[in-house]
Amino acid sequence: MSTNREQAEELIEAAGARLSARRAAVRRLIGVAPSERRAQTQALLLAAGRELIANKGIGGTSVGDICSRAGFTRGAFYSNFTDMDHFVQRLAEEQWASIIEFVDASVAGAVPSTPDGSAPETDAELAAGLAELASRLLGAMPISREVFLLQHEFAAYIARTRDDAGAAPLRESYAVFRRHLVGVLVEGLASIGRECLLSPEDTTELIMAAAVRSMRMALSDGLDDAGAHAEIPDLTAFLGRTLPTLLARLSTPVVHSGDA
Repeated sequence: MSTNREQAEELIEAAGARLSARRAAVRRLIGVAPSERRAQTQALLLAAGRELIANKGIGGTSVGDICSRAGFTRGAFYSNFTDMDHFVQRLAEEQWASIIEFVDASVAGAVPSTPDGSAPETDAELAAGLAELASRLLGAMPISREVFLLQHEFAAYIARTRDDAGAAPLRESYAVFRRHLVGVLVEGLASIGRECLLSPEDTTELIMAAAVRSMRMALSDGLDDAGAHAEIPDLTAFLGRTLPTLLARLSTPVVHSGDA
């Protein structure tokens, strides 16, 4: 009896050692630029995981699902990622990086090329300026079904995880994205002689909350009786209607020292 127990313990210990060695080997590879073949494998696995997690959630997606969708074996997955948590972290980092790239590419069109900072003289000019800024902000915000679903999953993952070191890069990626959007908002308001009534960070958070609300409403209202999307919904409808008024209420004319 004791011999069987000892043998079982030895097998468990050996399996644990092999697992630790494999994870250590993958961790060493993380800090090294991947070969072209490895980079392509990672990209295909991440693309498959992005699609599956957006539709099934993190909890409903397994390593086997990802490998099957990408056309690889589990060995290929575990040669590139230590475990599912590591995969989710990498996927989130890739997602935020692409979102930040999208925002940066849109910044040139998010604010006038030669803002003069002069305040509108009439209500009609103010309304036109705020409508234009709202339109430009909408163009700089990543709004899509996949973005909405993935960010919901990542937010829930950060809230659930006990690995603060693992969640920290995701929080920092979000912080970088917010800083980029704050810059667009501040420059856009300054171009029409206005500034945030609250802090620029809080104002941006409120606008982003409205964007999430807009996507949620559109995706929910677009479901037919069978639970499927009858047609592609306009995810910006609510935000497009409310953002000019929101910007008006959350901003104030810039007071220059000579005006005080």
